[in-house]
Amino acid sequence: MSPQKNLFVTVFFYAVIGFLYLPLLYLILQAFLVNPNDLGSGFTLQWLNRVIKSGTLWEPLMNSLKIAVASASLSTVLGTLGAVGLTPFISVLPVSLQTLIMLPILLPEVITGLSLLLFFLLCRVELGATTVIIAHASFSASFVYFIMLEQLKKLDPHMEEAAQDLGAKPSETFWRVTLPNILPGVLGGWMLAFTISFDDFLISFFTSGAGVTTLPLKIYSLMRMGISPELNGLSFFLICISTFLVMALLFKEQSRRWVIKG
Repeated sequence: MSPQKNLFVTVFFYAVIGFLYLPLLYLILQAFLVNPNDLGSGFTLQWLNRVIKSGTLWEPLMNSLKIAVASASLSTVLGTLGAVGLTPFISVLPVSLQTLIMLPILLPEVITGLSLLLFFLLCRVELGATTVIIAHASFSASFVYFIMLEQLKKLDPHMEEAAQDLGAKPSETFWRVTLPNILPGVLGGWMLAFTISFDDFLISFFTSGAGVTTLPLKIYSLMRMGISPELNGLSFFLICISTFLVMALLFKEQSRRWVIKG
């Protein structure tokens, strides 16, 4: 690559990074300003303190966490079992079936949310936390399925054959051989499903009803009345938690590589 092209790629790369992260940095800065609209107003911790003591934000946050954990667990079980069951036949699966599995990913969320709402109303199911969990799991399972499909392709088939030759039943082979080897993919799929559920707005809006308010729905309702400094403080906490989890995963992966090299 010529020096001119190399310089262009470097500048373009840092421009994209700046475009992605400068708004986050500005949001973090606003969480500590006395007047978020005035950079020279001085620094304060009152907005973070108000977030900690705010009852209006903690309940939606706990609702989002509970729904995300439940839907991620359900979608991980469905996606993993589906991938394990269909992997031996993946080469002969009809295109129509593979399209159906991928369809929840490709459909706009507004269509998915509306169709789920109509389905729950048709079945006379009362809208609430349960319907939100089912709705989130219905499309998160497709993400987990494709993650596990790639994970299973990397698995040595001779390991399962060896376990069966030694007298292991199919269930024992899965629990003692297959699952331990695909566990990183299972955890990755669970975290992806958790993230998708936690920050989902459209599907939650259609399927939550009047009894359950998730954090994205609460933020939307507060934003309609104007930007609140408390939201800046809440965003700061969520950014810190997300950054910590990513760094922990990267550190764990790096430690595993060091152990393998050692």
